[in-house]
Amino acid sequence: MNTYFNEITSKPVNTVDGKILYKIPAGAICGNGDLGVVFDNGDKGLVIHISKCDFWKFAPGVHRDGGIKTVGNLLINDVNLSSYNIKQYFDKGLLECKFGDIEIEFFVAPENLIYFEIKTPVSAEFPRVDIETPSTCDSVNFVSETDGVKCFVRKFEGENLQCDSAVAVCCKEISSYEENGFKCVRYCVSVVTNFDNSEYEVKAADMLVNCDYDADKLRTQEKWQEFFSASKVTLEDKVIESYYNSSLYHLAGCMGNREFPPGLFGNFITDDFFPWAGDYHMNYNYEAPYYCVFTSNHPELFDGYMAPVNDMKGEAKRFAKLFGCNGYAFPVSFGPKALDVYSMAECKEHGVLFLGQKSHAAYACVIPIMHWFSTYDKEYARENYYDFVLNTAAFWEDYLVKQNGRYVIKGDAAHEIPYYRGEKFRSLTHFGQINTVNAINSLGLVKLLFKAVYDMAKEIGLNEEKYALWEDINKNLSDFPTFIKKGKKCFRYSKFGIRWRDENTVGLQHIYPASQIGFSSDEKLLKIARNTYFMNDRRLDDNGSNSYLPAGARIGVDPAFIIEGIHQNIKEFAMPNRLFRHHGGGIEHLTMVPATINEMLMQSYEGVIRLFPCWDKKSDASFENLRADGAFLVSAENKGGKLTVLKIKSLKGRVCNVDCPDVKRIVRESDGAEIAFARVGGTVTFETTADESYVLI
Repeated sequence: MNTYFNEITSKPVNTVDGKILYKIPAGAICGNGDLGVVFDNGDKGLVIHISKCDFWKFAPGVHRDGGIKTVGNLLINDVNLSSYNIKQYFDKGLLECKFGDIEIEFFVAPENLIYFEIKTPVSAEFPRVDIETPSTCDSVNFVSETDGVKCFVRKFEGENLQCDSAVAVCCKEISSYEENGFKCVRYCVSVVTNFDNSEYEVKAADMLVNCDYDADKLRTQEKWQEFFSASKVTLEDKVIESYYNSSLYHLAGCMGNREFPPGLFGNFITDDFFPWAGDYHMNYNYEAPYYCVFTSNHPELFDGYMAPVNDMKGEAKRFAKLFGCNGYAFPVSFGPKALDVYSMAECKEHGVLFLGQKSHAAYACVIPIMHWFSTYDKEYARENYYDFVLNTAAFWEDYLVKQNGRYVIKGDAAHEIPYYRGEKFRSLTHFGQINTVNAINSLGLVKLLFKAVYDMAKEIGLNEEKYALWEDINKNLSDFPTFIKKGKKCFRYSKFGIRWRDENTVGLQHIYPASQIGFSSDEKLLKIARNTYFMNDRRLDDNGSNSYLPAGARIGVDPAFIIEGIHQNIKEFAMPNRLFRHHGGGIEHLTMVPATINEMLMQSYEGVIRLFPCWDKKSDASFENLRADGAFLVSAENKGGKLTVLKIKSLKGRVCNVDCPDVKRIVRESDGAEIAFARVGGTVTFETTADESYVLI
C-alpha cells in the first residue's frame, strides 16, 4: 500500500442533513505552504477555491467582518462530475483528476504558481476556464488586462482598517497540443498579495511570462520528496501510517509563509465567513498544529510561528499592565500584524476578551519551548523567541502569589468563562471560575515555562540575575490539585473553582503538551494521571483528541486503547481529503495522528530517549530520524518483539541518555570506534560529537 496516496471517488459533500460541517471542506486539497486550493462543485462544473495565508481583512473588533478571506475561485466549466475520481499524491504534491473522459493534472508550485493541464478527446467540447473574485465583506474588485492576460484584483482598504490588503490573480494558457486523439491545454495561475510585493499586479503578470510547467512540476515533486525524506515511520497498520503521512502533508501545505502562519483553518478558505474569523486562538488552537512538527523532524515548519506572537509584544505589555504586572500577557485571540479581534467594550476584564484566563501567553510559549529542547539552536532562540519567553516569565514572576512558601496562581480560570461580558453576565454564577486558585493547566504551563526559560538563559548566557528566583519558583510552585472521584484519586481542575468537567481535555494538558508527567515521574503521580485519564474517555473530543491521545502515550496507557482511539477518529471524523471534521478548528487535529504515533514510538522530553515506550511489541514498527530533545535524530526498529536497529545522530554534540538496558556496545559510525558509556539501571549515557552518528548494539 502506498501510504503517500489517497483517492477520492465521489463529489465532495460539505453538508450533513443540510448543516454545514463546521466549514471543513471535503474536496481535494493542494498547497505549497502559503497558497492553497480546495476542489468543490458548481452548477457548471468544477469550482476550485483559492486562498492564501496572508490575505486578510484587517477590520478590528470582535464579531465584525475582519479575518482571513478567500482570494477567489478558479472555474473549470462544462465538466460533468457524475463520474468522479481524484488521486492525491502527497509525496509529489500532485493531483490527478478524471471526470468522465476529461483528465486534469493539477499542482501548486513553490513559487505561488498554480498549474493544471486539461486533456479531453478532440471530438469533445473543451471546458471553459475562468476566474471569479467575490465582492463580499465590502471588498473592492476590478479586472485589468495586459498583453492578453487578465488580472483580477481583490482588495480591502479604508480608514477603518488597521492596514490595507490586496491580492492579484492572473491566469494564462501557456501551451496547447494534440496527442493520440486528445487535446491538451496547459494553464498557469499566479497569485500575489501586497505583502509579497507592493507592485502586486505587475508581479502577478510578470510571473506568467517565463513560467515553465515541466520545470515547476519537477521542483514541486522534489520539494515534497525532500520533505518526506526528513523522517519516516513504517507501521503494520497501513491505514494509520497513511494518515500519518497525509496529516504532515496538509500541515506543511499551510505552514510556509514566515510572516503569516496558518490560523484556525489554514489556507483552505472557501468563502469570507469562516468561524472566529479564522484567527489565532491562543488557548491551544494556534499551538496544537505544531505539537508534532519537531518530533517528526520538521522544525522548519515552526519558522512562521513567532511572527504574529512577536507582532503582539506592544499589546502584550499593555495587557500585562492591566493586571498590575510587568512582562507579556495575551487575550484569547488575535490576528496577524496584531489585528485586534479581542476588544469588546462590555467585557468585564478591561474591555478585552481574556475570558477569565491569564495563561494564553504561557500557552504560546509551549511551541518555542519544544523548538528549544529539540534543537538547542542558541542563535535562533535569541533572535526569534527568547525575549518573548523571558517576558512571559516576567509576567508570572509578578502574578504568582507566594503563600506559606509555595507559589500560588489566583484568578486564572481553567476553562474559558464564556459569558464574561454583557449585562446578562452574573458574577455569582461563575464565582468559582472568577476566583479560581491553581488551575491545573496553568500550573503545568507555568512549570514548563520556568524550567525552559532557566535552561535557555543558562545555555545562551543571559539574565543570571534571575536564576535564584527561577530556581525558587521551579522548586516551590504549587502541586497539582487532586480529589477523590468515584473512589479514585484524580487530578482536580483547580484547587478552588471547577472540580471537574466532562468535556475537553483541560484537566490533562499539564501532561501533554506541558510535559510535566511521564515515565520518570513518581509512580503515585503516574497512577493519579492514569486514573484521571480513564475517568472520562476523551478520544473523540471535538477539541482535545489531539492532546488526549499523546497524553496517553506519555503516561503509558494500554497502546491498544490509543490505537483504537485513532481508528475511531478516522471513522467518525475523517473527510475524504484527509482533513478531520472536528469542531475546534480546521488544522489543529491534523497533529493528532503524527503526534500520538511519535510519542508511542519514541519519547525524550525528560532528557532520556525511550524507544517504543508505549507500543505493542508484537506489532512490527520502525522509524527513521524522529527528533529527540537534546537535538538528536533517532532511528529504530521493533521486529518480532525485539529492538533490532538503534542509531542516533547527534546534531549539537550534547550528552545522550538512552533507556535501553540491552545495549552492550556503542560504535561511532564515521570510523567504527567504540565509545565509552556509563550505565545506571537501564539507562546508558555517553558523550557525543556534533554531526556524528552512533550505532547502539
